[in-house]
Amino acid sequence: MRTRLVLAGAVMGAALLTGATLSTAHAAPVPTVTDTTTVAPIADSWIYVGTYGSHQACYDDGVNSAYSQWDCKQSSSGKWQLWVNDAS
Repeated sequence: MRTRLVLAGAVMGAALLTGATLSTAHAAPVPTVTDTTTVAPIADSWIYVGTYGSHQACYDDGVNSAYSQWDCKQSSSGKWQLWVNDAS
């Protein structure tokens, strides 16, 4: 029984010493590849503002809007729709 305790102590001591010497070795750092990283472009978010009877009325509201990007599009009914880009 005493021999087992001595052997177990010796094994534990050896394991601790081996662990101590192995713990100084660190894993190699993983290289970071940055040239393949892409960022998705921000999608424009166009917002419908209203319908106008004439292109001039749509245009005037577009010019007077707080947005730098706006567009007057003619609908199938012949009326004009003002759209503004919320990202502008």
